[in-house]
Amino acid sequence: MLAILYLVAATYFGDCICRRVFRFISIQHRLATSFLVGLLLSTWITFLAAVAFNRLGQPLIAANLIFLLLFAAVFYFSRRYPVRATEESLARPPGSRKWDIVWLCGFGLVVCWLMFATLDFKDGQFQIAFKAWTDFGANVSLTQSFALGHNFPPQHPFFPGEFIRYHFLFWFQTGNLEFLGLNPVWSINIVSILTLLALLVLIMTFAEFLFKSRNVGRLAALLFFFSSSLSYLPFLRSQSSVGAAWNSIVHGTEFLASGYPFRGETWGVLSANVFAYQRHLISGIGLLFVVMIFVVDRYRWHMNRRRPTPASPISIVEPPDEPDASGIEKSGAAPDLNEAVDVVEPPSVSLTGDLKALIFSGVLIGLLPYWNSPTYLAALAILGCILIVLPFRLHTACLLGAAIIVGLPQVLLLRSGNVTTYSLFHWGYTLEPPSLFLMLKYLGWTFGVKWILLGVAFFFASGFQRRLLLAISSLVVIVFLFQLSTDIFNNHKLLNIWVTFINVYAAYGLWQVGRQRIVGVALSIVLAIATVFGGVIDLFPLHNDPMLAVPYRNDRLSQWLLTKTQPTDVFLTQPLLTHPILFTGRKIYLGYTLFAWTAGYNVADREAVYRRMLQEADVGELKRMLRENKIAYVAIDDGVRHNETLPELNEAIFEQHFEKVFEDTEHVCDNVVIYKVP
Repeated sequence: MLAILYLVAATYFGDCICRRVFRFISIQHRLATSFLVGLLLSTWITFLAAVAFNRLGQPLIAANLIFLLLFAAVFYFSRRYPVRATEESLARPPGSRKWDIVWLCGFGLVVCWLMFATLDFKDGQFQIAFKAWTDFGANVSLTQSFALGHNFPPQHPFFPGEFIRYHFLFWFQTGNLEFLGLNPVWSINIVSILTLLALLVLIMTFAEFLFKSRNVGRLAALLFFFSSSLSYLPFLRSQSSVGAAWNSIVHGTEFLASGYPFRGETWGVLSANVFAYQRHLISGIGLLFVVMIFVVDRYRWHMNRRRPTPASPISIVEPPDEPDASGIEKSGAAPDLNEAVDVVEPPSVSLTGDLKALIFSGVLIGLLPYWNSPTYLAALAILGCILIVLPFRLHTACLLGAAIIVGLPQVLLLRSGNVTTYSLFHWGYTLEPPSLFLMLKYLGWTFGVKWILLGVAFFFASGFQRRLLLAISSLVVIVFLFQLSTDIFNNHKLLNIWVTFINVYAAYGLWQVGRQRIVGVALSIVLAIATVFGGVIDLFPLHNDPMLAVPYRNDRLSQWLLTKTQPTDVFLTQPLLTHPILFTGRKIYLGYTLFAWTAGYNVADREAVYRRMLQEADVGELKRMLRENKIAYVAIDDGVRHNETLPELNEAIFEQHFEKVFEDTEHVCDNVVIYKVP
């Protein structure tokens, strides 16, 4: 109950602030914006307070009380100095509120399925989808280190002893909600469901702002769930019959292979599964949409101030057309988007009048590196290009400057101590050998018919919409020209962000095709099916993916860990990805090395120390090394015993000189034996 109250308070906290700087087109736009902004701000406040009170036995208690006090102060001042109603809302394009609700309910069902199909909790065990094993192994461990461990200042549970070099704030918040009473899986899934619904609302809102159509917004949100690769063509050609194809689709357990031999081409990273596995990416993109909606709103309003306007500051809106059974409104001739007059007039057109909102928007972007660093980089790239290709450059510069000032210290901390070196310039992404022709061929195949829809959208778009598209598409250039982290494959997240925005333009192109007489509707249906067919196929592996179980609380080892060890204890054991040790909030001296390597930790040196400790024959030297590395327990299981990198494992020295505190006599945890370091 406390966790739910926290989320409600965070949303209201965000609403009290957002109403003073943003304008809203609908109640769902206001709620989505308030929730994401409130979630980001409340998380930062709670985290910083927890770090400040890290010497307490339960720093999260003090941290949540600090947020409660700030919430009470904001609540009081928002009541004491309310916002004028005329500054809060905008008129919407024609359409039916009933169909808004229907579409949102439909999206809600899909979103709930997507989250619980990949992460669930049954019979006292975590249920993790097999393909999501690596992502959730690391991130659930991180969540538990905050909820059950004493991870302040934060360290990665896979690599304790150094300040964390990973965007962790989303997982801190899910840990905080677990601390406040939610089941660990429900804390992750509830926040994920709400953030994804908020993102879908903001996608629809962005499309409404940009193209003055609710239809485009609904289609853009629908396209979000489907990749547009042409990989379904060779898949269908390989099937012997329609029945065989249907059977292969509904029972499929693997994502469509692109046919290219490059890394990750069978992982479905450009399909909906990436948002099911990497939950922190969702809210990062949502916050970027919050700022982009503000940018479009301010640009439109300022441009309308420059041209003659009607006598009333309120634009004349056409009466809404009657929707058909699908919820898609019938429309007449396309409006002249360049001449459209925006709605309620804000109090000032000067930079001074906009400065508060510009700086606040920049701060939102600047708070993203520890939430989701790829989204921060994407935001800087898009805003930097907007600074070049669109007017009102001083306004954009203020927003961009605030984002850099707030975000740069986090970026430097994320990079501090990084021992891996790589060239910033890296031509070709994962393509080998890279060439311009191969890049164009790869992009054409990967995004398929969506390119046709983008071409249609570009033809019908206004100059502003085209320039905005070019600014957004700078992300593709960055993906193929630069290496932004140790692992070049991580550039795919910029493609995920790009395609989320591009779906808005693709939806506009599809809508424009459907508006053409005679063959328009039929052609738009064909194009829609050709666009999403591969994405539909890629949803079935999510449904059919087997679930792997990790015990939690109800097993003997978890109970011993929770009752007999300290939250700050570090274990020396095999380099684990998922284990009760991690899922009870404890840390492992050397965890799964892939994540440590991609974060730039010195994995090689730690591996050498790890091997030396487990093979050391001198008991005095062994105890010295264990204490020096702040290891409280040594857990030797079959994974350690059969580790080929430990040919001289000296388990006997632990049996003879260390206290045995736990033994897996039931043979359910790889025959683990745990020794306490004296």
